Amino acid sequence: MEKIHEAGKHINTSDLKKFCDKLHTQNKKIVFTVGTFDLIHSGHAAYLLGAKSYGDILIVGVATNKSRKRLRGKGFPLIDQKNRAELIEYFKFVDNTVYVDKQNILPILKKIKPDIFYGLGIDFRSHLRKKKEADFIKSYGGKIINVKKSQPFVSASAIVERVADLKIKEIIEYFFGKVKIDLSKGDWKKKMWSGLKTDVRSERLDFGNHSKKLSLFERKYFGEIVDEGKLPQISSKLKSDGRKIVLASGACDLLHAGHARFFNKAKSYGDVLVLAIPSNDVIFRQKGRGRPIVDEYSRAELMAYFGFVDYIVIFDHDEITPVIEKLSPDIFFTVVEDWNQIDKSSAAALIKKIGGQIITAPPQAPTLSSSRLIRKAAGIRVRQVFKEVLDEAEKWTSLKD
Repeated sequence: MEKIHEAGKHINTSDLKKFCDKLHTQNKKIVFTVGTFDLIHSGHAAYLLGAKSYGDILIVGVATNKSRKRLRGKGFPLIDQKNRAELIEYFKFVDNTVYVDKQNILPILKKIKPDIFYGLGIDFRSHLRKKKEADFIKSYGGKIINVKKSQPFVSASAIVERVADLKIKEIIEYFFGKVKIDLSKGDWKKKMWSGLKTDVRSERLDFGNHSKKLSLFERKYFGEIVDEGKLPQISSKLKSDGRKIVLASGACDLLHAGHARFFNKAKSYGDVLVLAIPSNDVIFRQKGRGRPIVDEYSRAELMAYFGFVDYIVIFDHDEITPVIEKLSPDIFFTVVEDWNQIDKSSAAALIKKIGGQIITAPPQAPTLSSSRLIRKAAGIRVRQVFKEVLDEAEKWTSLKD
């Protein structure tokens, strides 16, 4: 079996002009868009798919670390440019990525000469996008498509603030136990947060009446989100067609390149990858207040956009065994970590009983983790909230009158 992810999607700036000139001679319609893609969610995926709908080749400009830091300040971006670019390259509809200075894309525009520049209207109104950039695109007959943010729109900034605030309150409550702080910002009675919702639904995406609309769906850019009860039927059909089923599971809460590498590796062991995602309630029971950060359907939908996922199921059990019983996978692919004693688990016993195989792999990006992202976001937020006192504390000179 081969991996789904195509290597070499990233283009160096030095090779960009030659690459795009060749596409133009082949009469390929190039769409270009720009973003940071720091903490990615289904809104980002829908936005990029919308861009792809206007042409043949989608090139995505990923903001460099340096340009993002200039825009947002110390501590940003949360994730390195290489990892951010890699993650969106796993989308089938992203053809290529290139690093850009988000505040000055004119040099890149001159190399690409995109037929379509696809962007957020708010970027032009806020002057992040410059008039000279628009003038250049129009000078050779290119077209600018401005779109609105999907509503309700959950930005990466909103996710950062949410996870940071929860972590800060958790620390304060740990050190000052008598201070009563509600950590939920959700259901106050249950003391839990159900997760941020992007409310993007792939089955009702509408990119207007231009010619590429239907072909997007014909190309099967989406995995399918299914009810757990349908798994026996899906399994029976796939096995009758002689297809090898791989099952993997993960919360997919704050998604990063390590998750994508792991699930892409899972798909390489079979023909069909079924991804089981724990519900909001399950994650809350396992990880406590403030988790998940992102709602269960929004997590599932984001994973449906990746080329390596065929089916996604949201399950509401504390163990994966009911999903295994219904799906009867040929392979159960799981992570090797201290918390995951797979050899002693009921899942392992069940896989052995049905004649399946367990394949394990270590985390594919050990230095990237949701907990580290949360801690970093919290640190940045502390600096923002307590900047004055921290600046005073960092002065080397002693106080005197």
